[in-house]
Amino acid sequence: MRYLSDVNLRAVLSILVAREGGTVDISNADLYAAMLPGDGRGEGFTIEETGTGIRISVATGSPGRQ
Repeated sequence: MRYLSDVNLRAVLSILVAREGGTVDISNADLYAAMLPGDGRGEGFTIEETGTGIRISVATGSPGRQ
């Protein structure tokens, strides 16, 4: 699995927000920093299938890795 569809992404976000008690506060500064990182490129994600679901991690390392 290399990417999440919009439906799967919404499901992941719903689970994460629910685990945090139903609300996640994000400042504008954090949001903009995540949208426009200082090095000029967005961070990718590694999505792995596990025996019971999926694991999503922020990809680090070389550019273009997802």
